[in-house]
Amino acid sequence: MSGRILVTVALGAAVGLMGCTSKSRTVDVSPTVNKSPTCANAVTVFEGRGQVPTSYYELAWVETEGNSVWTSDNQMLQKMKTQAAAVGANGLIANPVQANKTGVNVLGEAVGAHTATARASGLAIWMPGQSDRTRLACGTH
Repeated sequence: MSGRILVTVALGAAVGLMGCTSKSRTVDVSPTVNKSPTCANAVTVFEGRGQVPTSYYELAWVETEGNSVWTSDNQMLQKMKTQAAAVGANGLIANPVQANKTGVNVLGEAVGAHTATARASGLAIWMPGQSDRTRLACGTH
């Protein structure tokens, strides 16, 4: 898998009031660093590089998009944590969710125009010093 550019695009329909995200994408930024998948529970979210308490490896850029009327910021963050865990991360440096919720777009969404969108992105990271915490969070030995 070395030298690969991993681009995973998962397209799903936004499910009305259930609030699912509609698009996700993961881009491998360190093809030489291969990690086994972790679990979303092990992924600690940081608001900036300065908050990361230890040295780390950058693994992948994760992005998700959903309907800003029906999808909460927490749902967007959970989706990114799942994406980060899939590439073996135990941390995520997340950018703030950017949502388009103006009145016209909300009205457009109500009539099915799909005009209200929310986007989130972040950097999936591996912190070697957090290996024990990661194993404990994922229930592995």
